[in-house]
Amino acid sequence: MSDSKEYSTQDYYEILGVKYTVTKEDIEDAYHEFARKLHPDVTGGDKELTERYMAINVAYQILSKSDSRAEYDISIGVDQLSEDEEKKPEPSVIKSDTPGTDMRRLDAKLRRAIRDAENLCKKDNFWEASRMLEIFIKTHPDNPQLRSTLASAALGRKRYHEAVNHMKIACTVAYHDPENFVKLGNIYIEAGQLVLAEKALMEALGWNAEHKGALSMMRKIGELRDAEKPPIQRMFRKVAKVLTRKE
Repeated sequence: MSDSKEYSTQDYYEILGVKYTVTKEDIEDAYHEFARKLHPDVTGGDKELTERYMAINVAYQILSKSDSRAEYDISIGVDQLSEDEEKKPEPSVIKSDTPGTDMRRLDAKLRRAIRDAENLCKKDNFWEASRMLEIFIKTHPDNPQLRSTLASAALGRKRYHEAVNHMKIACTVAYHDPENFVKLGNIYIEAGQLVLAEKALMEALGWNAEHKGALSMMRKIGELRDAEKPPIQRMFRKVAKVLTRKE
């Protein structure tokens, strides 16, 4: 497995993007989906994508075998998690001398704080949501859900640069989740950075070409660009679209 920081902060379930309770068949499906896109024969030997492929391959080798998976689950404390905690992987993301049990308790505390912060954001209490979560940055600097929720709070306060920085980290860690890139694209749109928004959305569509949110935002970008053009240019654009459909 790559020694890069990106992969050392994730457990094998996170790398494959699956739940702790996932079946063997689902693990195989997730692996084959990633391998289809990231195999060196497909990517042309790109260094970064090859590292991703190697990490996914190692994760699959461990989780696809019942005995090695059972040993791995014990090593990360999955066998001690409650049913609610098993719904989504949230591994520790830094090396720590803290005993494993204490670290799992801290992870559970973070999950509760994220849920509370998300509810605060729904009530437009963005400052309180940020204050609640910022204390976890030191212990969980690369946790994608933490960063995503912090981005929501920052966006609510119109702190676009801060929101972008949080989502960039989430996109780097959970690179396989198109939702992160869609959210980053939305922040860029709110900030009026349409070129960067389009780039983020194209990344999302690279993982899921039919992602409705990404496609909708791409159309929104087109509309925003049309609105910025002089009336005569907008008219020519509409005529061009009509002619194209007739052909």
